[in-house]
Amino acid sequence: MPFRKGLHQPSSGKLFDDYVAGGAGAQPLTVGYENQLVEWVLQDAERWKRLEANAPAKPVILYPQPTVFSAHPLISIERQADDLIDALMSDSLLEMAWEDHGFRGPLGTIGKARVALLQSRLIERIDAVLPMPDAPVMLALLDRLAASRASAASHR
Repeated sequence: MPFRKGLHQPSSGKLFDDYVAGGAGAQPLTVGYENQLVEWVLQDAERWKRLEANAPAKPVILYPQPTVFSAHPLISIERQADDLIDALMSDSLLEMAWEDHGFRGPLGTIGKARVALLQSRLIERIDAVLPMPDAPVMLALLDRLAASRASAASHR
């Protein structure tokens, strides 16, 4: 959906799904997460091969330096739940999360692609990482963006 009308996709997942469904003609530029492309390649390798062979525009992964990880912390408030945290941090589960879903784990430590279709696309390790800005900074950025859009709209 065009940003100039103020309509936004509810999530990066929806935006990526629209890109997959409509291709570059429908979404010439989209920003998502590395794991979205990994999951797509793993779930539909034949479609990926066709895209690689025939599409005029092909998805490219860019790795800004420094980059920011999307974190989803799990906080245990019951002692019994501590085992879940340990399980989620186990090497076997982290490897499965990477291999099957493209989730790198803590600080990008897992990342050597075993699937040939992904090996030339993904970097093995992400070292230059910044934390997400805290809430006041994010709110200030959103306010600045809103003011910029309002200013641009009033000059039309």
